[in-house]
Amino acid sequence: MLLAVLGLAGPLAASAHIGNPTTIYEGMAGPAPVRVSIRVPSVVPGLAEINVRVFTNGVTRVTALPIFGRAGLNGSPPPDVCKPVAGEANLFHAQLWLMARGAYSVNVTVDSVHGSGKVIVPINSLATTRLPLPNYLGVLLALIGLFLFALAVTAVGAALRESVLEPGATPSTRRVWAGRAGVAGAALALALALYGGWQWWQSVDLDYRNNRMHKPIPALADVRTEAAQRVLRLTVLTTNEPRSGSPGWSSLVPDHGKLMHLFLVREPGMDAFAHLHPLRRGMNAFESALPPLPPGRYGVYADVTHETGFSQTLTATAELPGDNAATPARLSDADDSWFVGQQAGTVGRLSCALGDGFTMHWDRPNSLLTANEATLRFRVLGASGAPAELDPYMSMLSHAIVRRDDGSVFTHLHPAGSISVASQQVFQLRSGDKPPRRITPEMMENLCQAPSPELRRLPIAFPYEFPKPGRYRIWVQVKTDGKVRTGVFDAEVLAGAIGGGGGAGF
Repeated sequence: MLLAVLGLAGPLAASAHIGNPTTIYEGMAGPAPVRVSIRVPSVVPGLAEINVRVFTNGVTRVTALPIFGRAGLNGSPPPDVCKPVAGEANLFHAQLWLMARGAYSVNVTVDSVHGSGKVIVPINSLATTRLPLPNYLGVLLALIGLFLFALAVTAVGAALRESVLEPGATPSTRRVWAGRAGVAGAALALALALYGGWQWWQSVDLDYRNNRMHKPIPALADVRTEAAQRVLRLTVLTTNEPRSGSPGWSSLVPDHGKLMHLFLVREPGMDAFAHLHPLRRGMNAFESALPPLPPGRYGVYADVTHETGFSQTLTATAELPGDNAATPARLSDADDSWFVGQQAGTVGRLSCALGDGFTMHWDRPNSLLTANEATLRFRVLGASGAPAELDPYMSMLSHAIVRRDDGSVFTHLHPAGSISVASQQVFQLRSGDKPPRRITPEMMENLCQAPSPELRRLPIAFPYEFPKPGRYRIWVQVKTDGKVRTGVFDAEVLAGAIGGGGGAGF
């Protein structure tokens, strides 16, 4: 019935989101609203770039402290002071060393005349690439190496031939031959040493590629029909052993009350979409009843968070058959939702009908550029044209999915940004004086707070940074009158200069 393949390959395919090197969080650091963006390195150890934009005046000090896994404050170095960025108001920057592979929490503290506050931003530190040696540098090093090689063997020959002679004395034939033998012996010894060094480097490189570089965990998706109901089964093809800094496949924690958020996108038109929450059917297997999606090939994306704070997106592909496509679905979860319609390519469309008289409008910026912070802002209006009141949807006012048309970028966004909320909750629970040994679902649920009523008629906004140019589709999900509604928009993103600023989110 169908099939599916191992995950889509990509340099960041197993991080919290696919193809996104930058994590963005927007929230309150005490009395100060902040936006924190962290660009993680692709090698470990490596330097992460952090920008902290404070949306208020009177800032006196901003610090950032990366904490690895369960190390806690006692096992961490002093925080780094973020320095003001010239020409930018209330923007602060620092570089943070990430020394190990796995989950980090970055504690950002903002001191201002209004008071002091802290936010926790979770990130994944993964070795995802091998840095290439530039050709010019390789040639230069080779020439220097040849020069040093010749210098070394010449020095040995000269030492054996002339080192004990009086100044100006002519070496004997015996010493001349001894010098020549010394040159040959030194050349052989150095050549063997270089060969041994080359073999050692090859073994180190092989170990890095096989054991230290993070490899996406493969997953298999298959679809079966059971009593006129299509069911998708996602199987994680891995053992429970840790690998490349990830925690293995154990001890998942709920995110918004769900162990897994599963997304399906029909390819290539991206004209069918589903946001599902499968039930666990074993250590490595999850199943979800499928809504009435049209047949075709689908990209499958599964967001999960581990008890260590490590979050990742698994990928697969699935072929949905045409039988029973229109049969009403018996959903696995009351929060499951889907949308069918609208072919990709409507870049200029700024309004989307949501049904029952509701519409969604995108206050799109004049331009969308890569490597620049952006605020994706949407307004939901009722039949009268007045702002609609939104119901909490899994403890959030809204969820958004951003996908590049070729699937190389996939991000699950919330108004708080691109972080894993579950990962942030894990680190919050562990930040106290007596951190729990195990994280239970009840602990996580206690941290899930529904949006306050005064926020439910305001526009919804998502901080984001597009990682590469191209065409994107954005699905924005809200809940009104007890129904989950999905707005669909397309965007053309142009190449931008790294380091650009972004609009305020508050």
